[in-house]
Amino acid sequence: MTRILAFSDLTWGTRERGAPGGKKVDTDSFLRLVGEINPALVVFAGDGAYDRCSRSGLDETELFLGLLHEITSAGRHCVIVEGNNDDKMGTYARVREAAEASPFLHEISGKAETACGIRFLGVPTGKEKRMARSAEGPADIVVAHAPLADRIWLFDLPAPCIVTGHYGMMVSVVAGKAYIALDCSPASYAVIEPGRIEYVAGPCRIVMRPGEEITATECDPALLRDLTTGRGPLPFRDEAEALRRARQDVATEGRDEVFLRLLGMGIRKTHIERYLGKRGHR
Repeated sequence: MTRILAFSDLTWGTRERGAPGGKKVDTDSFLRLVGEINPALVVFAGDGAYDRCSRSGLDETELFLGLLHEITSAGRHCVIVEGNNDDKMGTYARVREAAEASPFLHEISGKAETACGIRFLGVPTGKEKRMARSAEGPADIVVAHAPLADRIWLFDLPAPCIVTGHYGMMVSVVAGKAYIALDCSPASYAVIEPGRIEYVAGPCRIVMRPGEEITATECDPALLRDLTTGRGPLPFRDEAEALRRARQDVATEGRDEVFLRLLGMGIRKTHIERYLGKRGHR
């Protein structure tokens, strides 16, 4: 059984929740979870080398490389995709170089690669549409770092599970796929194994199993709703399904009519335009 631990948007230097004495997030913050959960593989869904959540003031790329070294030295594999902030300091090439030098590090941005018998497809920020339109074969897990407006394209990819970073934390089944959106780890992380996904966001723990109701502990009702349906006026599952149906409806109803209907449902204009194009354009 392959157990996967997933992080994104690493919060280097911020105060670690629940840690004594105001301890700040460092390498040990992640290694402690790795030791407790004992995964065969650790996924980093973007912004590990540098992130807006961080407050360390240090060379975060070096911190990230040190973390990767500690994980892989124990015989575990790491799968990494580039996020929108990772190369803000021009240092992400060091992560790629480390991956080229180690059989345990898999930098998969823009490509598919197999690790521990699992086929991963890496979708970096800004490549969602292009990769959805050019996917050559199925994968087991999509690892992305997608803005909310572009996530709809991930559901067009041939994979049963999507893990994305960036923002907008959530865990649910959307368009028939397991959908896991992470942010600001280690406060947010997910454990993925056959037949079970555990999602953690602060004190809240959510467990999702195929064909069963989601169970949760230490989640207040408002947080649970946000994490399982989304924060918009329309549940994210309904938005995704409406947008995907709309692509077929445009041919028979016309773009403007479909566009207005989606707006009336409460779907943001930018989300509609990213998937269907702007009104008046073909």
